Amino acid sequence: MTGDSGGKAPRFEPVVVGAGHVARTLAAFAPLVARGDGIVEPRRLNGRPGAIFRDRDVLVLSTWSLDVLDGRIRTIHTVNNPDKLSHIGPVADAWAALREANQAPRQGNSNR
Repeated sequence: MTGDSGGKAPRFEPVVVGAGHVARTLAAFAPLVARGDGIVEPRRLNGRPGAIFRDRDVLVLSTWSLDVLDGRIRTIHTVNNPDKLSHIGPVADAWAALREANQAPRQGNSNR
């Protein structure tokens, strides 16, 4: 898994290697998208399967594209740098979206 934020947006490590490490990274990311009321819009990007991640106001947060070989995902490429996303549409303030998601109540913790 690779990512580019240009230092202008939150990101994972520059490179995440190994199926287990990528799975843990994605498992940590998914609740943030859900708490932030994010939208995942499936889309072909650069000829590859992928998605555009948007905030609740439908502003662009990130793009992900997949390299697939023999029916298996080999690499996930993420772009979080707002300078590289503006051609898709209006870009969200990803730092603000992350702060908001981190402050949102977590589901399932009410009985603890």
